[in-house]
Order: sequence, then structure tokens, then C-alpha cells
Amino acid sequence: MQSLKFSELKNKSETNKIILFGAGDIGELVKYSLNQISVNEDYYCDNDLRKHNTKYLGTKVLSPKDLDTLDKEKTIIFISNNYISVIRDQLKKLGFKQIFDCVEILKNTDFFKAKQSFALQPYKIDRRIDYYISMCMKEKYISSGTLNIKSIDIQITEKCSMKCKNCSNLMQYYNKPVNSDMDELFLSIDRFMSCVDNIYEFRVLGGDPFMNKDLYKVVDQLKKYEKVKKIIVYTNARIIPKRANLDCLKHKKVVLDITNYGEGLSTKHDEIIKILKENEILYSTTPTTVWTDSGRILPYQEETLDEKKSKFINCCNSDIISILHGKLYRCPFSANATNLKAVPFEKKDIVDLCDKDISIPELKVKIKDLAYNKDFLIACSYCNGRDYTVQNIKAAEQTSKPLPYKVY
Repeated sequence: MQSLKFSELKNKSETNKIILFGAGDIGELVKYSLNQISVNEDYYCDNDLRKHNTKYLGTKVLSPKDLDTLDKEKTIIFISNNYISVIRDQLKKLGFKQIFDCVEILKNTDFFKAKQSFALQPYKIDRRIDYYISMCMKEKYISSGTLNIKSIDIQITEKCSMKCKNCSNLMQYYNKPVNSDMDELFLSIDRFMSCVDNIYEFRVLGGDPFMNKDLYKVVDQLKKYEKVKKIIVYTNARIIPKRANLDCLKHKKVVLDITNYGEGLSTKHDEIIKILKENEILYSTTPTTVWTDSGRILPYQEETLDEKKSKFINCCNSDIISILHGKLYRCPFSANATNLKAVPFEKKDIVDLCDKDISIPELKVKIKDLAYNKDFLIACSYCNGRDYTVQNIKAAEQTSKPLPYKVY
């Protein structure tokens, strides 16, 4: 994927239409960057049907079909969306040649000096840009022989302080949830870290990780690795962390990410924020009222090979590998569905990080194959998918007891 030099933008904009493909948070940041050098986008474009023929930040949103009416020789398209390779290939099929990522644009803008506010909180802007850049670099990483991971979940507990009936990590199906075994967990981390070259974001979650009194041991271990750029701990703001679990958050690369479901559910939100400020702990808090309908274990779905591949490649979780009980999975749904025995066991979709009969060089090959070379998973046939076509539902609706499911 190529970038357009920031210095060339102004001149090119005078003779070309400017399209931002992705009417979302990156699209907002790119619009701001362009406007700072007096370059205005002509249109947004998006694959989300719900956005077509609407306006985003005052600019009309086109459908991909609408792009076909433009002069392909005099149109510059910046991909302001995570699905870099998918959209690039889509645009090439339409005949466009001036297709660029937004890396140079974003790198040359100081968003923290901006006089306007953005949809993203200040801390999340930096994190979101880094994440986007890692997506742009993915193909380079794959071809280089190095193993660079942009995001990995480590689930340290099946326990949660809530019982959301549509939890995308499937906590609502656990009848007797347990915490991860610490010896197994540390062995899996150590062997995984022996294989990878860099990790942008290590995400510690559950359930709610504060349900595990040993959370601090995990975070303190991850802080020791220079390969790990950021450590994100997730919570739903129902538990005041114990002192050890609070102290472990006092580090420049650790952030507490709070999902705020409102007063009736995130009952300790304001109290936690006060404690975090008093202890100078980095955090973000996101009011959340809707989810995508992606937290149900479905009966097996008959799909063509192309349908399976499309569901997988368009899933926003297909690039978030997950560690659960010593094993590595390609996504959190696959991890928990397999752990629950809610889908048939598929050895090719799992890497056993704790199997000492697998050498570190062999393990690296297996991890790379799982992270880079999958077209779809067995679990995809039991999942509703998680992309722009999946409808939104009310977030965090509670169930009084674990939900039933078929065991394989």
C-alpha cells in the first residue's frame, strides 16, 4: 500500500477529486488533517449501506457504486478505514489507480493542538492512529519474515460482574466460570513472546479482569517485555480494584479502558474515575448504548466457501488473536466457543502454546500461519458475523441465568 507525500497533496488536490473511503473515526481525523492545509474532501465513501446518501461531518457519503460515475484518472482515494487490503482490491476492480493510505497525512498532524474536539477521546486518537498504521503495514510484515502482532487478547477469567445475554465473548454461556490457571497463563505468555518480534497492543480482559485477584501479576509480567507497546485493561466499571490491581496500572504504557453502560449497570463508574485521577492512572471511558448482534452461538449455518471467506475477511475481530487457557485462537468468539465445546473441535484453528514438544521455531511458524494465513474458521459457521452489515442491538441487556447451547 502506498502513501501520498504530504507535500504533494495541495497541488494534486487542485486537479483531482478527493475521496475518503471510510466515514468513521479515521475519516474524521484525515478530514481535519486535509483541512489544515486547505485541502477539502469532495466526498466520503463507505461500504456500510446505512451511511449511503447521508452526510458525515457535512460531506456527502457515496456508495461504492456511485464511485463508478467519477473520472478514474482524476480521482484520488484515501482509504480511511481498517479494511485496507479489502477496500484497495475493491477499488482496483472498479478501475481506480490513485489509491493511497493515510499514514503520511496522519503522521504529519498534531491532533493534540487541535482547537476542535473529535469523536475519539485524546488518548484514543494516538491509539487509533497507531492501530490504523499497523493495519497498513500488515502486508509488509507478512512478507518480511518477522512476526508483528497489532492486537492480542489475553483472557484471564471467564467470570464477569454482569451477565449480558449478547456478550460477544460469550460469557453468558458459562455455567461455572473459572479464572485462568496462573502457571499455564505465564507459560503461554512466555512462549508466545519468544516467537513474536513486536506487539502493538496486549489487551487484558475477561469477563471482567478485576474478577481475578491476580490481575496485577499478569500486567506486571507484560510490562517487562519491551516488545509490547501498549497494555490495555478492560472493565465495565462495576468493581473497585483492590490495591495491587490498582497499582499495577500506574505505568506509562498501561491504560484502563472503561466501557460505561450507564448508572444502572456501570455502578462504580464515577468512583473509579475519581480513584484513577487521584492515582494519575491513564484511562479512557466510552459511553456505550448499542452493540452489534454478534454475541450469539448459532446453529450451524450452511454457507458457500465464498460466503464463509467474506464473513471472515470483513469481520472486525478477525485480526484480534486471543489467548485462553494456554491456547491461541484467531478471534475471541472462536476461543470461547471452542472452550465451551459449542463448536466442533478443529485442531487447525488452534495453537497450543503450552505444548513443550513444539520447539520455539516450530511454534513461531504455527502462530504466523494462524495469524496471517486463515481464510475462515470452523467457528465462523456458528457466528452471526461482526461487520458493517450486522444490525445493532441494545447493549448489555442482562439475563438472570446462563444461556443454553448445544455441546459438541
